[in-house]
Amino acid sequence: MNWLERFLLPPHCQLCGATADQDELCAGCVADVHVIDTACPLCALPNDDHSVCAQCTKQPPHWQTAQSCFVYDGTVTQLMRRWKYGKQGSAERLLCEAFYDWIEATEFTTEATAIIAVPMHPHKLRKRGFNTAYQLARTASRVLKLPLLEHALKRDHLTDSQAGLDKAARQQNLLGAFSVNEQALKGHQQALLIDDVYTTGATAQSCTQLLIRAGVTRLHLLTLARALPPKD
Repeated sequence: MNWLERFLLPPHCQLCGATADQDELCAGCVADVHVIDTACPLCALPNDDHSVCAQCTKQPPHWQTAQSCFVYDGTVTQLMRRWKYGKQGSAERLLCEAFYDWIEATEFTTEATAIIAVPMHPHKLRKRGFNTAYQLARTASRVLKLPLLEHALKRDHLTDSQAGLDKAARQQNLLGAFSVNEQALKGHQQALLIDDVYTTGATAQSCTQLLIRAGVTRLHLLTLARALPPKD
């Protein structure tokens, strides 16, 4: 929409087409964004009291803390798919701005001295043209004023898509997928690992194990969204 169309036509929601404020999202789609207020401190699964969930009690992850901004459903899911697969710049802008605002609004703090993004394989990166995790990590780097270690993690093997796989299959799919550049990590024993969506945690676990072996002593996980486990 150019400036003349903005002047002559009322703005419409980019998701459902309803009348919207400032050509962004309508009130209904905004209401369908679910901010995570309380959650398990280890996997960011929403709950009512910040308690450690049953799964993390049974099998704790290798990182120290995990947080997610939003539940991965409704509006957030639609925007992420439009950004990730539809390459829509407006969806990227909305999600990165929401990520920035969440970090500021929650007064997010971390002991980390650097930020690391979950990497994509070069082939997939060339095909898509961008890495959503990296773009979110750049946003966090700006607001937290922490360096982004662009080459600390590398994805060496082109794996099958993780979509639709359970946790065990995802873990198997990721065996040997990543490597660490220890030189890039030099001087940073505490790091903030950033990804777009936490589904089973398999990708973050794979990255975390390698980072710990490379000398990281404390690692914190932050994702834009948290997928909910399927209901029984």
